[in-house]
Amino acid sequence: MRPLLALLTFSFFFSGAALAQQSNLQRFINGERVTYSTEGNPKAKGIEMSFDYPASWGGADGRRPNTLYQVTSEKGRGLELCNLVIKEINLPPGTKITSQDIEELFDPKGLKDFVPAGNRFISGKRTTLDGQPGAWFQFSGDADRAGVSLQMIWLMYQVYYDRRLIIFSC
Repeated sequence: MRPLLALLTFSFFFSGAALAQQSNLQRFINGERVTYSTEGNPKAKGIEMSFDYPASWGGADGRRPNTLYQVTSEKGRGLELCNLVIKEINLPPGTKITSQDIEELFDPKGLKDFVPAGNRFISGKRTTLDGQPGAWFQFSGDADRAGVSLQMIWLMYQVYYDRRLIIFSC
């Protein structure tokens, strides 16, 4: 699979805090960036792709089984973060996923089903990334991390490719 769209590259800048820091965006546009590649990572399940993130952010391998990589603003100490996850879609042997199955998977009415329990769906719709069917959606929720209450807003892209779901969330 080719590097996943420049659209994902710029997803980092959809958060209000990142947009407010115009100089960071300009530095990214001017080439101050780091490229992450899935090449050689067994968690990638055979998918080769890459994405760029601002040089002012910190990146680290994901700690969960399907999380390949996580990047966080302020060299890893900030509040903005993005994750790359690849999950295999487990089906009985010989079962094929049809175009109708994909249509149903990314049906705009069903995108709310992807939102984790306790969170609120904001908006979303189907899209195509690198020629592959997918969807994007936004949701929000409250969380308590180490005694600190946070309001979180997520932007998530999900793409289907060869019995795998690629999830890029910020």
